[in-house]
Amino acid sequence: MIAYHLPYIGHSQIDLAALTLRIKQNYCIKSDHPTLAYIAERELGDEGYEVRFPLEKITRENLDQSIDAIIEEIAQHKSRNWLLAEEEPFIKHIAYSPLFKSESKEYAKGKRDDKITADENFEKMAFQVPEDLMEGIMKLQTAGYLSRLIEFLEELQRSTRKLSRLRIASDFRIYLMDYDMMEVKMSPLPKAVYLLFLRHPEGILFKELPDYRTELMEIYKRITFRENPDKAKESIIRVTDPYDNSINEKCSLISIAFLKVVSEEIAENYYITGLRGEPKKIALSRELVIYE
Repeated sequence: MIAYHLPYIGHSQIDLAALTLRIKQNYCIKSDHPTLAYIAERELGDEGYEVRFPLEKITRENLDQSIDAIIEEIAQHKSRNWLLAEEEPFIKHIAYSPLFKSESKEYAKGKRDDKITADENFEKMAFQVPEDLMEGIMKLQTAGYLSRLIEFLEELQRSTRKLSRLRIASDFRIYLMDYDMMEVKMSPLPKAVYLLFLRHPEGILFKELPDYRTELMEIYKRITFRENPDKAKESIIRVTDPYDNSINEKCSLISIAFLKVVSEEIAENYYITGLRGEPKKIALSRELVIYE
C-alpha cells in the first residue's frame, strides 16, 4: 500500500511507534495492549471505539467464542452509531479516474476504421485497463482505513509528493530511480513509442504520426533485433497510421505499465496524455529524465 501510493517514502524512514501514537491520539484510543478499533466518520471528525483484544485470555479452546464476542461488540458500536447519527459507513467506495475503464468485448485492439481517427478514439481506447489490474487498483482505492494511514504517514514524514527521476538504461530498461529503482516493464513496440514521445516534450499530433515513422523505426531497431524486418516495418506503419487504433493500444499498454507500479496520481505524470485535436505528450519534466 505504501509502496504503491507513497513510493517517495522509503520503508526504512517510517517510525512505526510514532505512527501508532498518532493513530491512538487521533481516535482517542487509550489501551496499551492489542486493540481492534471501529472508526466512525462524523461531520466534526472521526471517532474511534476500541475493542480490547484480550490475548492473554484467548486459548485454542475458546478462540471461536472470543472472536464471536469481539465481533458482537463491534456490531453493537456500529448499530449504536448508526442509530444516533444515521451516518455512512467509514469505508466508502472511491471512484477511480473516469479515464480508465476495464477492457470489454467491444474493445477491438488495433481495429482500423477509415471514418474515425486514432485521435478521436484516444480517450476511449488509450486508457483501457485489464479487469484484474482494475480490480487490484480498486481494492487499494476503496480501503478507506488504509487511506487514513497514508495521510498520517505524510503528516509524520512531513512529506509532499515527489516525482522520481526516470532512468533509461543502456539496454532500454525503464526505472523510477527514486522509488527504490522500480522497473516499468513494457514490450518492445510500446517502449519504442514511449521513447519517441520522451524525445518530443512539445508533444506529437496523431495526424502527424507518419512524419515520425523513420525515427520510430530507428528506436525500435535499437530495442529489439529479433523481429522479422518485414513484420517490424508493418507494425511501425500501423502504429503511425492516424486512422489505425494501434497507437491507442500502445498508449494503453504504456499507462498500464506505470499503473502496475504506482498510483494514478503519480503515474499520470509519466504516461501519454492529451486532449482531442491537441498534441499528445508526456507531462514529466525532461530534467527528470536520465539516459545512460
